[in-house]
Amino acid sequence: MVDFCPECGSMLRKNKCRCGYGQKAPKIVKSSNGAMLTIWDPPTPNIIYCKITATSIEKLRIGIKKGIYPEKLKEIKKRLKTRDLSCLNCVYYEEMKLHCQIKNKYITKDSICKRFEPFDI
Repeated sequence: MVDFCPECGSMLRKNKCRCGYGQKAPKIVKSSNGAMLTIWDPPTPNIIYCKITATSIEKLRIGIKKGIYPEKLKEIKKRLKTRDLSCLNCVYYEEMKLHCQIKNKYITKDSICKRFEPFDI
């Protein structure tokens, strides 16, 4: 029997879908007042690097296979590990309101999600 994703309708392979159905849920912690959320579900450093430099992921993978490892990518990995990158660096985050335009929720400054779009690093 063939399974289909209940959200996007595409065929499921090993119970995972490209839209995110069947994958691990992001870590969400509600704050004490109940209105603010803390989400820590960052994209991979390779995706952040590609968004910053406007290069394709395939071009980056080919470069890494050839042994060319950009310094910027090392810096991004380090900043994700220390949690320096967050919604505060995102294009879609309104700092005055503490509001994310993509999620349409009130999120703390130290959150990050898969749709993170850095304006500058």
